[in-house]
Amino acid sequence: MNEANFHIHVYGPTTTLAESTTNRMSPIPTSFEAAMQRLETLVPQPLSEPDGSIAWAGSDHRIVGMIYDAAGHIQYLELRGYGTAYHWRTLIQSICGQANIDRFSIMLLPERQWKNFQSFANLLGT
Repeated sequence: MNEANFHIHVYGPTTTLAESTTNRMSPIPTSFEAAMQRLETLVPQPLSEPDGSIAWAGSDHRIVGMIYDAAGHIQYLELRGYGTAYHWRTLIQSICGQANIDRFSIMLLPERQWKNFQSFANLLGT
């Protein structure tokens, strides 16, 4: 397992497959309230707070972050931690309410390097 720590911002899906586009900051098409309800059903259940802070940890993963919302949609997620692609995918899918997140935009920090989720998952291992 890759235990590298990552700090990322997650935005909604891109409209093209090219990673060099500048149209990257689309909102995640779900409400904060719906995301919090889905997080309550994730097993093992993460810790979530009404202010949008979340934490999900186990013996092989630790991901913490914040959900930022406005105008009825999640504007972006700020997440940091470590885990396999399975852990990151499971958490993001639970928040977003979508199974296919491969074209969601990921900004790796502090480099400010854009990836789609599929490219980010390749950095994580299985």
